[in-house]
Amino acid sequence: MNAITNLFGIKYPIIQGGMVWVSGGKLAGAVSEAGGLGLIGAGSMDCDLLKKHILKAQSITTKPIGVNVPLLYEKSNLQIDMALSLDVKIFFTSAGSPKKYTNFLKDRGATVVHVTSSPDLALKCEQAGVDAVVAEGFEAGGHNGRDEITTLSLIPEVRDAVKIPVIAAGGIVDGRGVLAALSLGADGVQMGTRFLMTQESSAHEDYKNLLLQSLPTSTKTLMKATVPVRLLDNKFARDIMYIEDYFQGETLKEKLNEHLGKFRAKKGMLEGDLENGELEIGQAISQIKSIPSVAEVFEAILKDYQTALEKLPKRL
Repeated sequence: MNAITNLFGIKYPIIQGGMVWVSGGKLAGAVSEAGGLGLIGAGSMDCDLLKKHILKAQSITTKPIGVNVPLLYEKSNLQIDMALSLDVKIFFTSAGSPKKYTNFLKDRGATVVHVTSSPDLALKCEQAGVDAVVAEGFEAGGHNGRDEITTLSLIPEVRDAVKIPVIAAGGIVDGRGVLAALSLGADGVQMGTRFLMTQESSAHEDYKNLLLQSLPTSTKTLMKATVPVRLLDNKFARDIMYIEDYFQGETLKEKLNEHLGKFRAKKGMLEGDLENGELEIGQAISQIKSIPSVAEVFEAILKDYQTALEKLPKRL
C-alpha cells in the first residue's frame, strides 16, 4: 500500500488516462477490475453519453472508477453533477483552474486530482485543496504544457514542491517506466497511450494498427499558439505545420481554429479517418508492439517492473 493506493482504494498505483473518444466505460471498468483506477474521459461526452459509460463501467466492476473532466468546456458542471448522481467519488480535472470545482466536490465527499505540467502550477493545485496532482511531462499525448518540461525533469521538481501525492504521466508505457517514475519521487503513474492500445479501448482498430508502425519520431507537439497537442504524423498534422510556418499572430490562431474545426479528434481516433482526423498519441507509442487486453497489460507491467527492479543493483 502507498499514498495512491490508499487514496483511491485500489491495488496498484496505476491510473488509466481519461482520454477523449477512447476512454469509455469498457476500458475504465477493465482497468479498475484489474487493480488500477479506470477513468472515463468525459471531455468528448454529453451528459447522457457520460451516464451510459459510467453505468457500463459499474456493470463491469464494483471497484472504484473515476471521471476525467476538462474544465475548458461549458458542460463541465453538468458532467460533474451527472457523475455525482451516479455515486462517482473520484474526479480528475484538467485544462482549467483547480479552484473551480475542488471545494464543491470535496464538500460532497469526492476525491479530487488535478493535471498539471509545471512545479509552480502543482503548488497552486495543492493550495487549492486537491488531494493529489498528475504531473504530466511533455512526452504525453493529447494536450500538454507549453513549457515543454519532460517527465524526467518534472517529477523531481513537483515532488520537491508539494506535500500531496504525485502521479507521474508522460512517456510511461511499461514496468520500467513505472519503476523510473517511482524512483524520481512519484507515488503512482498515469498511462494514456498504453491503455489506448488495448482491446478494450474505443479507439478505431485502423488507428490502433497504424500506431503499431510508429517510430520514435512519429509524433510532434503542434498548435502551441492555441492549445498545444501532441499528434501523430498524418495529413492533418502536416497541414497544421504548414499553417504554423506561414502565418503569425491572430491570423495564425484563426487559421489553426479554422483547420481544426469540429470533431476532428472523433473523426480520427474513433471513426478511423487516418489522414484527415486529429490523431492524439504519446511519444512513447513506438515502444508498443501489440494490442493486448487490459488484464494482459497489467500482467506485463508487473513482470517488467519486477525484472527491472532485480536488475538495477547489478547496474550500480
